[in-house]
Amino acid sequence: MYFHRVVKTINKLKEHELRPEFEGLLRSLLERVPFLELKSLKAEAMLSNSHPGKTERPDWIADVRAKDRRWTLVVECRRLGQPREVRTAVLQLKHFLEQLPGNKPACGVLVAPFISEESAHLCEDAGIGYADLAGNARLAFDQVFIETRSAENPFRERREARSLFAPKATRVLRFLLQGPLRPWKVVELARETQVSLGWVSAVRKQLLAREWAVEEPGGLRVTKPAALLDSWARADEWAKRTTTREYSLLSGDPTQLAEKLRDVLGKQPHAFTQWIAGWLRHPYTTPVVVTAYVTSFPEESVLAEKLLARRVSGSGVLRLVVPKDEGVLRPSQSVGGLNLVSDVQIYLDLQNAGLRGEDQAAELRKWPDFARGWK
Repeated sequence: MYFHRVVKTINKLKEHELRPEFEGLLRSLLERVPFLELKSLKAEAMLSNSHPGKTERPDWIADVRAKDRRWTLVVECRRLGQPREVRTAVLQLKHFLEQLPGNKPACGVLVAPFISEESAHLCEDAGIGYADLAGNARLAFDQVFIETRSAENPFRERREARSLFAPKATRVLRFLLQGPLRPWKVVELARETQVSLGWVSAVRKQLLAREWAVEEPGGLRVTKPAALLDSWARADEWAKRTTTREYSLLSGDPTQLAEKLRDVLGKQPHAFTQWIAGWLRHPYTTPVVVTAYVTSFPEESVLAEKLLARRVSGSGVLRLVVPKDEGVLRPSQSVGGLNLVSDVQIYLDLQNAGLRGEDQAAELRKWPDFARGWK
Protein backbone atom coordinates (compact mmCIF):
# COMPACT_ATOMS: atom_id res chain seq x y z
CA MET A 1 0.00 0.00 0.00
CA TYR A 2 1.34 3.42 -0.95
CA PHE A 3 1.87 5.63 2.09
CA HIS A 4 3.15 9.18 2.48
CA ARG A 5 6.35 9.41 4.54
CA VAL A 6 6.58 13.12 5.18
CA VAL A 7 3.74 13.49 7.67
CA LYS A 8 5.18 16.56 9.40
CA THR A 9 5.45 18.62 6.24
CA ILE A 10 2.18 17.69 4.53
CA ASN A 11 0.40 20.85 5.62
CA LYS A 12 3.19 23.11 4.36
CA LEU A 13 3.15 21.66 0.86
CA LYS A 14 1.19 23.32 -1.90
CA GLU A 15 -0.98 21.37 -4.29
CA HIS A 16 1.58 21.23 -7.10
CA GLU A 17 4.24 20.01 -4.64
CA LEU A 18 2.01 17.08 -3.71
CA ARG A 19 1.71 15.87 -7.29
CA PRO A 20 4.62 13.39 -7.15
CA GLU A 21 2.98 11.81 -4.11
CA PHE A 22 -0.40 11.74 -5.84
CA GLU A 23 1.05 10.25 -9.01
CA GLY A 24 2.73 7.49 -7.02
CA LEU A 25 -0.54 6.86 -5.19
CA LEU A 26 -2.46 6.59 -8.46
CA ARG A 27 0.04 4.21 -10.05
CA SER A 28 0.16 1.97 -6.98
CA LEU A 29 -3.64 1.88 -6.82
CA LEU A 30 -3.96 0.71 -10.41
CA GLU A 31 -1.20 -1.86 -9.92
CA ARG A 32 -3.34 -3.68 -7.36
CA VAL A 33 -5.52 -5.10 -10.13
CA PRO A 34 -3.71 -7.88 -12.01
CA PHE A 35 -5.75 -7.57 -15.23
CA LEU A 36 -5.51 -3.77 -15.34
CA GLU A 37 -2.81 -2.22 -17.53
CA LEU A 38 -1.86 1.44 -17.35
CA LYS A 39 -1.11 2.46 -20.94
CA SER A 40 -0.36 6.13 -20.26
CA LEU A 41 -0.65 8.82 -17.59
CA LYS A 42 -0.57 12.37 -18.92
CA ALA A 43 -0.46 15.48 -16.75
CA GLU A 44 -2.81 18.35 -17.69
CA ALA A 45 -3.62 16.81 -21.05
CA MET A 46 -6.20 18.53 -23.23
CA LEU A 47 -9.55 16.77 -23.40
CA SER A 48 -10.69 15.54 -26.81
CA ASN A 49 -13.65 17.90 -27.02
CA SER A 50 -11.91 20.86 -25.40
CA HIS A 51 -11.44 24.05 -27.32
CA PRO A 52 -7.70 24.58 -27.90
CA GLY A 53 -7.88 27.97 -26.21
CA LYS A 54 -9.36 26.64 -22.99
CA THR A 55 -7.05 26.62 -19.99
CA GLU A 56 -9.10 24.26 -17.77
CA ARG A 57 -7.57 20.82 -17.90
CA PRO A 58 -7.68 17.87 -15.51
CA ASP A 59 -4.58 17.17 -13.44
CA TRP A 60 -4.12 13.82 -15.15
CA ILE A 61 -5.69 11.64 -17.81
CA ALA A 62 -4.96 7.94 -17.45
CA ASP A 63 -5.49 5.52 -20.31
CA VAL A 64 -6.00 2.04 -18.93
CA ARG A 65 -6.92 -1.34 -20.36
CA ALA A 66 -9.24 -3.60 -18.36
CA LYS A 67 -8.92 -6.92 -20.20
CA ASP A 68 -10.33 -6.12 -23.65
CA ARG A 69 -11.70 -2.65 -22.94
CA ARG A 70 -9.97 0.72 -22.85
CA TRP A 71 -10.98 3.22 -20.16
CA THR A 72 -10.14 6.87 -19.58
CA LEU A 73 -9.62 7.95 -15.98
CA VAL A 74 -9.91 11.69 -15.44
CA VAL A 75 -8.06 12.64 -12.25
CA GLU A 76 -8.27 15.75 -10.08
CA CYS A 77 -6.08 16.39 -7.02
CA ARG A 78 -6.80 18.60 -4.02
CA ARG A 79 -4.59 19.62 -1.10
CA LEU A 80 -7.63 19.54 1.19
CA GLY A 81 -10.28 16.84 1.29
CA GLN A 82 -12.92 18.75 3.22
CA PRO A 83 -16.51 18.37 1.99
CA ARG A 84 -16.68 21.84 0.47
CA GLU A 85 -13.47 21.23 -1.50
CA VAL A 86 -14.68 17.78 -2.53
CA ARG A 87 -18.00 19.11 -3.82
CA THR A 88 -16.14 21.56 -6.04
CA ALA A 89 -13.78 18.83 -7.29
CA VAL A 90 -16.68 16.47 -8.05
CA LEU A 91 -18.42 19.15 -10.12
CA GLN A 92 -15.16 19.82 -11.95
CA LEU A 93 -14.68 16.12 -12.73
CA LYS A 94 -18.24 15.81 -14.02
CA HIS A 95 -17.61 18.81 -16.24
CA PHE A 96 -14.47 17.18 -17.64
CA LEU A 97 -16.22 13.84 -18.18
CA GLU A 98 -18.95 15.56 -20.19
CA GLN A 99 -16.29 16.83 -22.61
CA LEU A 100 -15.02 13.34 -23.47
CA PRO A 101 -16.27 11.46 -26.54
CA GLY A 102 -19.46 9.61 -25.70
CA ASN A 103 -18.34 6.29 -27.16
CA LYS A 104 -15.39 5.79 -24.80
CA PRO A 105 -15.99 4.64 -21.21
CA ALA A 106 -14.59 7.00 -18.60
CA CYS A 107 -14.41 7.43 -14.85
CA GLY A 108 -13.56 10.38 -12.60
CA VAL A 109 -11.11 10.03 -9.69
CA LEU A 110 -10.31 12.45 -6.88
CA VAL A 111 -7.04 12.25 -4.95
CA ALA A 112 -6.15 14.15 -1.76
CA PRO A 113 -3.99 13.72 1.36
CA PHE A 114 -7.02 12.58 3.36
CA ILE A 115 -10.67 12.02 2.44
CA SER A 116 -13.06 11.77 5.38
CA GLU A 117 -16.04 9.44 5.44
CA GLU A 118 -18.34 12.36 4.71
CA SER A 119 -16.28 13.38 1.70
CA ALA A 120 -16.07 9.75 0.58
CA HIS A 121 -19.87 9.52 0.61
CA LEU A 122 -20.05 12.64 -1.56
CA CYS A 123 -17.80 10.95 -4.13
CA GLU A 124 -19.72 7.67 -4.03
CA ASP A 125 -23.08 9.40 -4.47
CA ALA A 126 -21.70 11.23 -7.50
CA GLY A 127 -20.17 8.07 -9.01
CA ILE A 128 -16.65 9.43 -8.59
CA GLY A 129 -13.72 7.32 -7.42
CA TYR A 130 -11.27 8.53 -4.80
CA ALA A 131 -7.93 7.74 -3.19
CA ASP A 132 -5.87 9.39 -0.49
CA LEU A 133 -2.42 9.15 1.02
CA ALA A 134 -3.77 7.70 4.27
CA GLY A 135 -4.88 4.45 2.62
CA ASN A 136 -8.51 5.22 1.82
CA ALA A 137 -9.66 4.40 -1.70
CA ARG A 138 -12.65 3.44 -3.79
CA LEU A 139 -12.43 2.74 -7.49
CA ALA A 140 -15.27 1.02 -9.36
CA PHE A 141 -15.45 0.66 -13.14
CA ASP A 142 -15.75 -2.23 -15.56
CA GLN A 143 -14.78 -5.31 -13.51
CA VAL A 144 -12.51 -3.27 -11.27
CA PHE A 145 -13.54 -2.72 -7.66
CA ILE A 146 -11.13 -1.44 -5.01
CA GLU A 147 -12.28 -0.21 -1.60
CA THR A 148 -10.20 0.36 1.53
CA ARG A 149 -10.83 2.46 4.63
CA SER A 150 -8.38 3.69 7.25
CA ALA A 151 -9.72 4.86 10.62
CA GLU A 152 -6.97 7.38 11.29
CA ASN A 153 -5.95 10.52 9.47
CA PRO A 154 -2.15 10.92 9.69
CA PHE A 155 -2.42 14.03 7.53
CA ARG A 156 -4.78 15.93 9.77
CA GLU A 157 -4.59 19.64 9.13
CA ARG A 158 -2.92 20.24 12.47
CA ARG A 159 -2.94 24.01 12.43
CA GLU A 160 -6.62 24.16 11.48
CA ALA A 161 -7.61 21.44 13.95
CA ARG A 162 -5.75 23.25 16.71
CA SER A 163 -7.40 26.55 15.90
CA LEU A 164 -10.91 25.10 15.62
CA PHE A 165 -10.69 23.55 19.08
CA ALA A 166 -8.31 26.07 20.65
CA PRO A 167 -9.61 27.66 23.88
CA LYS A 168 -10.73 30.91 22.25
CA ALA A 169 -12.38 29.06 19.39
CA THR A 170 -14.27 26.72 21.72
CA ARG A 171 -15.79 29.77 23.39
CA VAL A 172 -17.50 30.37 20.05
CA LEU A 173 -18.48 26.71 19.60
CA ARG A 174 -20.23 26.55 22.98
CA PHE A 175 -22.58 29.35 21.98
CA LEU A 176 -23.14 28.04 18.47
CA LEU A 177 -24.10 24.62 19.91
CA GLN A 178 -26.49 26.06 22.48
CA GLY A 179 -30.01 25.20 21.36
CA PRO A 180 -32.31 25.94 19.86
CA LEU A 181 -29.78 26.36 17.05
CA ARG A 182 -30.02 29.77 15.43
CA PRO A 183 -28.03 32.11 13.17
CA TRP A 184 -25.35 34.25 14.81
CA LYS A 185 -23.74 37.37 13.44
CA VAL A 186 -19.95 37.52 13.72
CA VAL A 187 -20.07 40.73 15.76
CA GLU A 188 -22.69 39.24 18.09
CA LEU A 189 -20.60 36.11 18.67
CA ALA A 190 -17.50 38.17 19.37
CA ARG A 191 -19.38 40.22 21.94
CA GLU A 192 -20.99 37.25 23.70
CA THR A 193 -17.86 35.08 23.76
CA GLN A 194 -15.40 37.91 24.48
CA VAL A 195 -13.03 36.91 21.70
CA SER A 196 -11.80 38.91 18.73
CA LEU A 197 -13.59 39.20 15.41
CA GLY A 198 -10.60 37.43 13.87
CA TRP A 199 -11.13 34.33 16.00
CA VAL A 200 -14.84 34.24 15.24
CA SER A 201 -14.15 34.61 11.52
CA ALA A 202 -11.58 31.78 11.63
CA VAL A 203 -14.09 29.46 13.31
CA ARG A 204 -16.76 30.47 10.81
CA LYS A 205 -14.46 29.70 7.88
CA GLN A 206 -13.60 26.22 9.14
CA LEU A 207 -17.18 25.28 10.01
CA LEU A 208 -18.30 26.28 6.51
CA ALA A 209 -15.42 24.35 4.90
CA ARG A 210 -16.44 21.20 6.77
CA GLU A 211 -20.11 21.86 5.95
CA TRP A 212 -21.02 21.75 9.63
CA ALA A 213 -22.68 25.16 9.34
CA VAL A 214 -24.35 27.37 6.76
CA GLU A 215 -24.44 31.10 6.17
CA GLU A 216 -27.97 32.47 6.37
CA PRO A 217 -29.33 36.03 6.15
CA GLY A 218 -29.28 36.15 9.96
CA GLY A 219 -25.72 34.88 10.24
CA LEU A 220 -23.89 31.59 10.82
CA ARG A 221 -25.96 28.59 11.95
CA VAL A 222 -24.66 25.14 12.84
CA THR A 223 -26.50 22.47 10.83
CA LYS A 224 -24.55 19.38 11.86
CA PRO A 225 -24.12 19.75 15.63
CA ALA A 226 -23.54 16.03 16.18
CA ALA A 227 -20.61 15.88 13.74
CA LEU A 228 -19.09 19.00 15.29
CA LEU A 229 -19.42 17.71 18.84
CA ASP A 230 -18.03 14.29 17.91
CA SER A 231 -14.95 15.89 16.37
CA TRP A 232 -14.54 18.19 19.37
CA ALA A 233 -14.77 15.24 21.78
CA ARG A 234 -12.02 13.42 19.87
CA ALA A 235 -9.76 16.48 20.02
CA ASP A 236 -10.48 17.45 23.62
CA GLU A 237 -7.77 16.79 26.21
CA TRP A 238 -8.99 17.28 29.78
CA ALA A 239 -5.54 16.96 31.36
CA LYS A 240 -4.02 19.67 29.16
CA ARG A 241 -6.74 22.24 29.75
CA THR A 242 -7.23 21.83 33.49
CA THR A 243 -5.45 21.76 36.85
CA THR A 244 -7.24 19.52 39.35
CA ARG A 245 -7.20 19.00 43.09
CA GLU A 246 -9.10 16.24 44.89
CA TYR A 247 -10.40 16.11 48.44
CA SER A 248 -11.80 13.45 50.75
CA LEU A 249 -14.57 14.18 53.26
CA LEU A 250 -17.30 12.44 55.21
CA SER A 251 -20.39 13.84 53.47
CA GLY A 252 -22.12 11.08 51.50
CA ASP A 253 -24.86 13.06 49.74
CA PRO A 254 -23.54 14.67 46.52
CA THR A 255 -26.27 17.32 46.31
CA GLN A 256 -25.68 18.44 49.88
CA LEU A 257 -21.94 18.57 49.25
CA ALA A 258 -22.51 20.67 46.13
CA GLU A 259 -24.73 23.06 48.07
CA LYS A 260 -22.16 23.40 50.86
CA LEU A 261 -19.40 24.05 48.33
CA ARG A 262 -21.55 26.69 46.65
CA ASP A 263 -21.90 28.47 49.97
CA VAL A 264 -18.15 28.23 50.68
CA LEU A 265 -17.24 29.65 47.25
CA GLY A 266 -19.68 32.51 47.67
CA LYS A 267 -19.25 35.10 44.92
CA GLN A 268 -16.26 33.37 43.29
CA PRO A 269 -17.25 32.36 39.74
CA HIS A 270 -17.77 28.61 39.59
CA ALA A 271 -19.82 25.96 37.80
CA PHE A 272 -20.43 22.27 38.47
CA THR A 273 -19.62 19.69 35.81
CA GLN A 274 -19.08 15.97 35.17
CA TRP A 275 -21.21 13.46 37.14
CA ILE A 276 -23.08 15.81 39.45
CA ALA A 277 -23.96 18.20 36.62
CA GLY A 278 -25.05 15.42 34.26
CA TRP A 279 -27.17 13.90 37.03
CA LEU A 280 -28.83 17.23 37.86
CA ARG A 281 -29.64 17.86 34.21
CA HIS A 282 -30.80 14.34 33.31
CA PRO A 283 -30.39 11.70 36.06
CA TYR A 284 -28.93 8.39 34.92
CA THR A 285 -25.94 7.30 37.00
CA THR A 286 -25.67 8.17 40.70
CA PRO A 287 -22.82 10.68 41.13
CA VAL A 288 -20.06 9.59 43.48
CA VAL A 289 -17.80 12.58 42.82
CA VAL A 290 -18.72 16.27 42.92
CA THR A 291 -16.71 18.26 40.37
CA ALA A 292 -16.69 22.03 40.04
CA TYR A 293 -14.75 24.51 37.94
CA VAL A 294 -13.34 27.38 40.01
CA THR A 295 -11.28 30.39 38.99
CA SER A 296 -8.81 29.73 41.83
CA PHE A 297 -8.40 27.08 44.51
CA PRO A 298 -9.84 28.01 47.91
CA GLU A 299 -7.54 27.94 50.92
CA GLU A 300 -7.27 24.38 52.22
CA SER A 301 -7.83 25.63 55.75
CA VAL A 302 -11.20 27.05 54.67
CA LEU A 303 -12.22 23.77 53.05
CA ALA A 304 -11.12 21.87 56.14
CA GLU A 305 -13.11 24.14 58.43
CA LYS A 306 -16.27 24.48 56.35
CA LEU A 307 -16.45 21.05 54.68
CA LEU A 308 -14.10 18.92 56.78
CA ALA A 309 -12.30 18.29 53.50
CA ARG A 310 -8.74 17.01 53.27
CA ARG A 311 -6.68 17.16 50.09
CA VAL A 312 -5.69 13.76 48.68
CA SER A 313 -3.66 12.60 45.68
CA GLY A 314 -6.56 10.70 44.11
CA SER A 315 -9.93 9.01 44.59
CA GLY A 316 -11.43 12.02 46.33
CA VAL A 317 -15.20 12.61 46.40
CA LEU A 318 -14.69 16.34 45.77
CA ARG A 319 -12.82 17.56 42.71
CA LEU A 320 -12.00 21.23 42.14
CA VAL A 321 -10.78 22.23 38.70
CA VAL A 322 -9.11 25.44 37.57
CA PRO A 323 -9.47 25.68 33.78
CA LYS A 324 -6.73 27.10 31.57
CA ASP A 325 -9.48 29.15 29.91
CA GLU A 326 -12.47 30.45 31.85
CA GLY A 327 -14.60 30.22 28.70
CA VAL A 328 -15.77 26.82 29.99
CA LEU A 329 -18.02 28.73 32.42
CA ARG A 330 -20.10 30.29 29.63
CA PRO A 331 -22.83 29.73 28.75
CA SER A 332 -23.97 28.37 32.10
CA GLN A 333 -27.27 27.16 33.53
CA SER A 334 -28.88 26.81 36.95
CA VAL A 335 -30.53 23.68 38.34
CA GLY A 336 -31.82 23.56 41.92
CA GLY A 337 -29.92 26.69 42.82
CA LEU A 338 -26.60 25.25 41.57
CA ASN A 339 -24.66 26.79 38.70
CA LEU A 340 -23.69 24.27 35.99
CA VAL A 341 -21.63 24.48 32.82
CA SER A 342 -23.45 24.00 29.51
CA ASP A 343 -24.65 20.55 28.49
CA VAL A 344 -22.02 20.48 25.74
CA GLN A 345 -19.28 21.07 28.32
CA ILE A 346 -20.74 18.46 30.68
CA TYR A 347 -20.68 15.95 27.82
CA LEU A 348 -17.05 16.74 26.98
CA ASP A 349 -15.95 16.60 30.62
CA LEU A 350 -17.51 13.17 31.12
CA GLN A 351 -15.59 11.60 28.25
CA ASN A 352 -12.96 9.14 29.52
CA ALA A 353 -13.73 10.21 33.08
CA GLY A 354 -14.49 6.71 34.33
CA LEU A 355 -17.03 5.84 37.02
CA ARG A 356 -19.65 5.36 34.28
CA GLY A 357 -19.12 8.92 33.12
CA GLU A 358 -19.42 7.86 29.48
CA ASP A 359 -22.82 6.26 30.19
CA GLN A 360 -24.09 9.45 31.81
CA ALA A 361 -22.74 11.48 28.87
CA ALA A 362 -24.44 9.24 26.31
CA GLU A 363 -27.80 9.40 28.08
CA LEU A 364 -27.56 13.16 28.47
CA ARG A 365 -26.84 13.60 24.79
CA LYS A 366 -29.76 11.36 23.75
CA TRP A 367 -32.12 13.45 25.87
CA PRO A 368 -34.31 15.71 23.65
CA ASP A 369 -33.52 18.72 25.85
CA PHE A 370 -29.74 18.26 25.53
CA ALA A 371 -28.22 21.72 25.02
CA ARG A 372 -31.80 23.05 25.17
CA GLY A 373 -32.70 21.15 22.03
CA TRP A 374 -30.94 21.00 18.67
CA LYS A 375 -34.10 20.58 16.58
